Amino acid sequence: MKNYMQQYLGNDYGKDHLRNFCLYWMKAYDGSGDEWRKGNDLDCICFDGDLRADTLMSAWTPVKWVADCLNKDTGMKFYKRAKDREYPDHYLKLLATDRDAYLPRKHRLTGLLDEFLELAELRCNFILLPVREMNCARYKSVINGEEVWLCDEVPATLSHIFDKDSLGRFFLGDDGEVDEEAVVSWVKREHLEMGFEDGCIARERVRPLIPGADPYEARWLTDEDEIYAALEYMIGFLAERQWVLSHGMTAEAV
Repeated sequence: MKNYMQQYLGNDYGKDHLRNFCLYWMKAYDGSGDEWRKGNDLDCICFDGDLRADTLMSAWTPVKWVADCLNKDTGMKFYKRAKDREYPDHYLKLLATDRDAYLPRKHRLTGLLDEFLELAELRCNFILLPVREMNCARYKSVINGEEVWLCDEVPATLSHIFDKDSLGRFFLGDDGEVDEEAVVSWVKREHLEMGFEDGCIARERVRPLIPGADPYEARWLTDEDEIYAALEYMIGFLAERQWVLSHGMTAEAV
């Protein structure tokens, strides 16, 4: 499967996938606007500049979960763009140049994080949305006048596409209700069936990010065991989707 990170970084690409992402984020922040995004966002690169492209699972979110968790005794918090430092790339440079000081390779969370980031560079972590406006809405939406954070978490996305007041507004039929056939069609087109129990595409069958969680409600994780469970979910999801995409099959056939 084609590696879009390697294509983007060129000779700067290496086997340390955390470093790859840090270099990518620093480079991608050098510009802005639609034309810049077409050639500098991995999701857009994957889909030849289509602005409906989106990253399925945020790479930064689990990086921050793990980094903050493993450094909580020092009180250090990590940010993709530092507002408390002279240089916005401060924390990215720390992780890129001295990762072992903050993310010990032998720690169980770091091992899973590296496994996830390796998959996150690939086609299996990119999707094409029905409309580009859904990109920002997957991170934060206004539902019935209330601001709700979804944080690009897959279970939240798969739950909210059935809610007409949330992401379901991108799948409305002529009657103003969610067209569930359109939802199912999009899920199948993007090969996201593994996000549902037994591949049954329905709101009540969405698999949670961690055991016991409500898939509809995004969770910001700080507990080590919960982060571990979430990384296992994310790795399993992307690995299965990679297999499906590379073999041109549906998830039901796996």
